[in-house]
Amino acid sequence: MRILLLGANGQLASDILRLWRDQPGIDLLPATRAGADVTDLAAVRALVERTRPGVVINTTAFHNLPLCEQDPATAMTVNVVGGWNVATAAREAGAAVVQFSTDYVFDGEKRTPYLESDARRAVNIYGAAKIATEDAVRIANPDHLIVRVSGLYGLAGSAGKGGNFVETMLRLAREGQPIRVIADQVTAPTNTAHIAEALLPHLRDGLRGTVHLAADGETSWYDFARAIFELRGLSPDCQPTTAAEFGGPVRRPAYSVLGSERVPRLPHWRLGLERYLREKHGPLS
Repeated sequence: MRILLLGANGQLASDILRLWRDQPGIDLLPATRAGADVTDLAAVRALVERTRPGVVINTTAFHNLPLCEQDPATAMTVNVVGGWNVATAAREAGAAVVQFSTDYVFDGEKRTPYLESDARRAVNIYGAAKIATEDAVRIANPDHLIVRVSGLYGLAGSAGKGGNFVETMLRLAREGQPIRVIADQVTAPTNTAHIAEALLPHLRDGLRGTVHLAADGETSWYDFARAIFELRGLSPDCQPTTAAEFGGPVRRPAYSVLGSERVPRLPHWRLGLERYLREKHGPLS
């Protein structure tokens, strides 16, 4: 299977590269923005025509939530137009497209895990952009797989967010600062390595449509932070706060846990965290 991977220097794509590179029958072609800007249809077409993949995976996104609120035009261009361009170029070349989406397409009013068939309703610009991206991809290329994920963290970190939540918590703990973490937003933080490992068999099996790949279980960001400190043997001054008290320019869904009616959920979020910490920082405390 010849696979073109867009956004190859990102957090999720880095784990796809790391874990798929030596898999039998997989010819993985990484491409960064320097190779083709997804907002440039001609450039994407040229890259796809040159590489002739059977599958194009689009991991690119404009996902810094405060910047999305400040600059919705860029959020829509990179996510929606970029997704349309990738799906279109793939269709024209006879290739399938895999587009990543987010738990933020849901409004958080539900209190049981969201399934693939649940109605979408975003509460922020990023979520609205990803709803539109999903629809654009479905229209542009019938041979598609849309993969919704949640709370990503991986070894490479997120360039657009300056790392990831785990590393931010560890840095604050080292600095000895009082830490306040939101306790009334519940999700399932997911190790990108587990997503990469689960996705490949689904691609080999020809899975299409929309699917949720997220960690099992659920937790608040505060309890996730406490687990990080516990596993690293740290005892910082970490206290819970609410989204209202914490403030900020972006509304987030209060509950965005993803379940699935199509595939098994990934390993439990705590197992994902333990794996990440071992791989990134060595033996657990």
